[in-house]
Amino acid sequence: MYFVANVSPRSTGKTTNSAWMGHALHERGRKVIGYDADDSKQFSRWQAAGNYPFVVQQAATPAFHLNVPQMVPAGFEDAIGVVDVGHLEDHRKVGASVLRLADLAIINLPPSMNDVERMEELPTKEFIDDMASLRMDSKPPATWVLLCKAPTGVNEIPQVREYLEDEGYNVFTTVVPAVVKYMRTHEGSDILAKGSVFDELVTEMEERGLLP
Repeated sequence: MYFVANVSPRSTGKTTNSAWMGHALHERGRKVIGYDADDSKQFSRWQAAGNYPFVVQQAATPAFHLNVPQMVPAGFEDAIGVVDVGHLEDHRKVGASVLRLADLAIINLPPSMNDVERMEELPTKEFIDDMASLRMDSKPPATWVLLCKAPTGVNEIPQVREYLEDEGYNVFTTVVPAVVKYMRTHEGSDILAKGSVFDELVTEMEERGLLP
């Protein structure tokens, strides 16, 4: 299984992004399993109450890297596991375990310098890089920043993108806007990803070779 971990230093809409990403991947014909690695259990609650075409398993445990591979159903070895990770400031052990297994780490980040400072205070990049010594390949997972919850007309996006790239981060071109369509995702929501920004994100991930 190929694991995509949605991480951030604090709450930034990771559950929303995980849900829409999972739907976008499924609509492209990919097998998907969601993993809820957050004590809030929001991702799994949304799936249980909604018409999701994939399951979401609760997996908020510091033993994620040990337990989850044993839970993969037969026939899903080539699936994509979309992991909603509890914010790293308060869930370091769970986050570290997920990152020991992740193939791709996506840092979910609102496009403001205040949020960049919060990310660097953890520090997020070093937290991910430090997992290298604990991974099978002794390398950190591929890491990309997804700018999300972007207010309409915000003028900080170019500044934030330039700063992050100068600091050595990979930054997706796709930006998730703070619009009702995404912000009101909740338990029981019907999600159609076709034509959405998450459809664009999956296209970008494919074009950049970030998906198997």
